[in-house]
Amino acid sequence: MMVDDRPQFPMTFIVQMELSGDIDRNAFTEAIDESLNRHPLLTAIIGPGKQGKDCWIAPPNPQPLMNWGDLDDPIEFPENEYLDIRKEVGLRIFVRANKERAVVTTQFHHSTCDGIGSYHFLGDVLYFYAIRTGGQELEAAPEIAPKRLRDRGRASYDINNFRLPNGKYQKTWDITLKHLARSNIVLRGSKKISQNDRAFPGIVSCRFDKNEYKALRLAAQNRGQIINDMLVEKLFETLFEWNQKKNPFSFRKHACVMMPLNLRETSDNDIPACNIVAHSFVRCTQTEMSDTKKFRTDLGNELLKIKHDRHKIRFMHMIAGGRAFYPKTMKWMLNFKRNLATAILSNTGDPTRQFYYQLPRTGGLVQCGNLQLEDISGVPPLRPGTNATVSIFTYRRELKICLRCDPNQFSEEESRAMLDMYAANLTREFESS
Repeated sequence: MMVDDRPQFPMTFIVQMELSGDIDRNAFTEAIDESLNRHPLLTAIIGPGKQGKDCWIAPPNPQPLMNWGDLDDPIEFPENEYLDIRKEVGLRIFVRANKERAVVTTQFHHSTCDGIGSYHFLGDVLYFYAIRTGGQELEAAPEIAPKRLRDRGRASYDINNFRLPNGKYQKTWDITLKHLARSNIVLRGSKKISQNDRAFPGIVSCRFDKNEYKALRLAAQNRGQIINDMLVEKLFETLFEWNQKKNPFSFRKHACVMMPLNLRETSDNDIPACNIVAHSFVRCTQTEMSDTKKFRTDLGNELLKIKHDRHKIRFMHMIAGGRAFYPKTMKWMLNFKRNLATAILSNTGDPTRQFYYQLPRTGGLVQCGNLQLEDISGVPPLRPGTNATVSIFTYRRELKICLRCDPNQFSEEESRAMLDMYAANLTREFESS
């Protein structure tokens, strides 16, 4: 994640919480400080350690940037959105609030933690805030073990998962070339967007209410799918539709969707916020999608195999081999002109289920002291040539889709148009069933 970081495409992701109630600034700040004590990587930077090798080290200032403002105040950075993990800890927090509502926008560097790690931390913040603002009897927060951060590498990657029948290990170079040789379609916006016209975080979203979400699940079931398979299928449909609209003369026939995979096991639940994630890649052509029945069967089988074999993802073997034996090659690979994927899709589910402690709920909404968690959203990082990143949330038993497009190329109106296209492709399924 650090090697793949660059100023124009920072390797950071966004999580945004919307809360109802009058937020207590002192209590919230203290809750953040107490939570940071449980998650050491969020107060560290990357720098030279033993033998001059890069490692996590304590910075002169371990406090993350924390900025407060009125509800309508824009989010602005001292320089820009880029977070230099060598100079600044991998977390920024922006709170915009009035007496009735607060919006907490967090920016995490992906080398610090993954999405689930961010929910571990944010769940702690809400828990310690609830303790301070009273009104509830809460059990003690579960213990986590900072020393277990040493296990995160083993949890992410075990070389024995890539041993061949003859006892030797798979070569990483062959896998690298196979990934880079593929040519994927690239989503295009209409113009270059000036810095002044970009609003952070630039996420657009849509929502399917409880009844619509139920109808979507039923439509998927009637087609022999689970809802995640339908979401992937309809994203492919949207990518080709957008490409045909914006770039009809493109000769790149493949679309590729990259999907993060959580590699944590039950025994890893006491590891603080960190990165224990793999990435899988699913590809198809429009021709393959034209045979609907076969495509859905093949897609379902592929996604099921990815889920079952998540600890054997070949891309992870490539990254591990590149890091260990070909560090310069890996950097070259990540700067390769061909994009690794057309879009990113992260099916987060209900992120509050990833909190270490399940706070009480009122009407399906998490209650944290004098605040209620009304909504939660976010997106993974963007990469060069991977111009759309999507997250799926199911908080409140509703289906919420969040989309962010490359702010260098896409206006907010274009991002909204792409999201509307995706939502229409999904809506068509339960309206026609």
